[in-house]
Amino acid sequence: MNRKLQIAVLGSSRAICTKKAYKLAEQVGEEIALNNCITISGGGLGVMEACMKGAKKKGGTTVAIIPWENIHKSNEYSDIVIATGIGWSRDAINLNSCDGAIVVHGGAGTLNEVTYGYISKKPIVALTSSGGTAADISGKYLDVRKNEKIIGAKNPKEAVEKILKIIAKRNEQGLVFSEFDKDLLMMEDKEDWEIIIKRKKKKLKKQE
Repeated sequence: MNRKLQIAVLGSSRAICTKKAYKLAEQVGEEIALNNCITISGGGLGVMEACMKGAKKKGGTTVAIIPWENIHKSNEYSDIVIATGIGWSRDAINLNSCDGAIVVHGGAGTLNEVTYGYISKKPIVALTSSGGTAADISGKYLDVRKNEKIIGAKNPKEAVEKILKIIAKRNEQGLVFSEFDKDLLMMEDKEDWEIIIKRKKKKLKKQE
């Protein structure tokens, strides 16, 4: 892989962000930068601002994916601003644009992002010590499909180490089919997706 890994940090806006969560998010951003990865956030305040602030402290690159149409409506730690103009539907873009996500504190909005990531089979690590949504979802599957278990981490360093480990394993496997992928294959009248996966796995083994 030639590009840098892109890690999204999901969490509380300023309205419910605690001082503890802000500090932890800042440390998460630092750890992401120290591992030469790009930090993605929603570009607002609270956890979004904190993780980008931390990343900039350690010389990292930050990307803000904002809900508004104006690129000037992002926090001061944003290197690159993507002004979606689609409101909170931009949550999907945050998750589509990352290799994995780390959850810090959070409320209903954060849970919405996590749910989208879960359906898309994105690796997700929850920082349990930050409380909020992160603590609530840690160690759980979000429904009976058991798409992607939310992995818990006690501190920022562990959270980043775990997300990078999961991503590395995924890259080795080379195949991830989300619920959307499966539906698309069915709609296009292609062969059963399980058969397609088996064939691709055999091809990968031959290439090795």
